Amino acid sequence: MKNFSILGCGWLGLALANSIKKDYHLKCSVSSSSSLNKLKEEGFDAYLLNDNTLSSLDDFLACDILFINIPPSKAENYLLLLEKIYNKILKKTKVIFISTTSVYPKKEGDYTEDFTLLSDSSNLALCAEIQVSKRTNLIFRCAGLMGYNRIAGKYFSNKILTCAKEKVNYVHRDDVIAAIKYALKYDLEGIYNLCSPVHLCKKEIYDYNAKKYEFLSVQFSSKKEYKNRIINSDKLRKEGFSYLYSSPKDYI
Repeated sequence: MKNFSILGCGWLGLALANSIKKDYHLKCSVSSSSSLNKLKEEGFDAYLLNDNTLSSLDDFLACDILFINIPPSKAENYLLLLEKIYNKILKKTKVIFISTTSVYPKKEGDYTEDFTLLSDSSNLALCAEIQVSKRTNLIFRCAGLMGYNRIAGKYFSNKILTCAKEKVNYVHRDDVIAAIKYALKYDLEGIYNLCSPVHLCKKEIYDYNAKKYEFLSVQFSSKKEYKNRIINSDKLRKEGFSYLYSSPKDYI
């Protein structure tokens, strides 16, 4: 059984751990003591790793597959933490890095993995991806993660927004996990966007969810026009991957 280390066992990482725990020997890390105790209670081989606590890093990184999912907000110095981690990764280890579609410009366009990204020191996610890309086997650029307790529009219930016609770029958590497992099964490498193929406008999906989940509708004004920024997910589908949830209306 291969050793699989999940660096960052939060909302996505813990769901991945539960999905693959029968197939691998897992090591799971979190950045806080409270989360560490919860992991231990669930029976996982748990590690506390953060900017100031890296004494067990070598043991944690003794693995065949390393899944890195640390949001920039979870680190005091994100780029330095990544550098410390990457400096200790074994050559034999296959590295999967969760990035974000926010690396793409906030301009109208249809964005594929071939789009040339220009260095931008103000975009921390982009700086991180550039820093690790040559030492990473597989990078997933995830659109807005949704599903389960993350419901599009609920946060904005009864608020006024000005982006009614703006198209959304979302991906269900189950599809991210399915894509990871698919990539491992078929030994895929490179960079892949993860985003549901159907891009609804915000008003459509927010109104739909308000009725479905019985929360107050989001209010929209028409004061501002938005250019649409579409995250193209064709590359992974051409590899044979099928999304469980093609449209945000299908999410559970």
